[in-house]
Amino acid sequence: MCLDDYRKLAKALKTPPMFTDVLPLIVRRNEVELLLRVSEGEQSISQLSKILGLSKKTLESKLNSLFARGFLKKIKDGEVYYSVKPFQSIANRYLSEGRAKSLGKYVAALANYRLKEHVKRGRADPYPEGKVLPVPEAVLEPVSITLPFEVAINVLEKARSFSLRDCECRMTYGNCDKPRRVCLGLNEFSDELVERGVAEKVSLEKAKEVLHLANEHGLVHQVLYTDWLKGEVFDLCSCCPCCCQYLRTVMNYGVKHHIAKSGLIAKVNSERCNGCGTCVKRCVFGARKLENGMSFVVKENCYGCGLCTTTCPTEAAKLVSASV
Repeated sequence: MCLDDYRKLAKALKTPPMFTDVLPLIVRRNEVELLLRVSEGEQSISQLSKILGLSKKTLESKLNSLFARGFLKKIKDGEVYYSVKPFQSIANRYLSEGRAKSLGKYVAALANYRLKEHVKRGRADPYPEGKVLPVPEAVLEPVSITLPFEVAINVLEKARSFSLRDCECRMTYGNCDKPRRVCLGLNEFSDELVERGVAEKVSLEKAKEVLHLANEHGLVHQVLYTDWLKGEVFDLCSCCPCCCQYLRTVMNYGVKHHIAKSGLIAKVNSERCNGCGTCVKRCVFGARKLENGMSFVVKENCYGCGLCTTTCPTEAAKLVSASV
């Protein structure tokens, strides 16, 4: 095995030139040929055994290791077939699943590259990739809620399966000390995470506890989409503005359409508001301001997450329909 083989693998995995030297850090020499073969197209263990002259048992062990580390995708169609994931996806798994040390001196550059590529994708995609959901504890004004809206519990109840894992963004960037084990994968994405050993299946009651913890720490609930037009979701995250790629893309890079609003908006009861400023500190979107000792809502900035309503000491804040 020589460096030329790693260069071939770098090309097969669509590795950016500046990160070619990362591959020898994370791919064992005896795995390179196997990955090159799988990169040619979907392959089963039986097919690979004939091509490489290795026993099925040996191949199964190697493939399982590569799958667990995020290199491979499984396609189950009677027999199991494997395909390779691109370098960026693989590197993201290392950054967000506790294996960043394996990346050596490239950790910071890969994290920055991940954010840069996310922002680029957000700008290119005309549709939102995420949507803010009001926290379950949000205080609503029922009379004004005329349109249906979705909360995190609804998403979980409709999911075929879900699982709990560490927040990918806080694991990657580590810009705050907010709780990390608060992300809930859904359906096929969840199944893969559990099979790879990086997430755990949890009960609905446990998931509700996680959502409550997120509210306590001022984290925004977001549901993430594989297909916005079809309404297909894969993740339910609890996000902070200092780490979350989705929030940072909106707030720091101005890609406003990247996250859809919840359909609700905060409203202040001026007779109850005492101007304490708790809501201003609580709002991550810059939608709450104080003026003349009174809180008010900057409507265009409000995403209807409901965080400001759950800690208002005088119960002056409520969510109402954004269409009112």
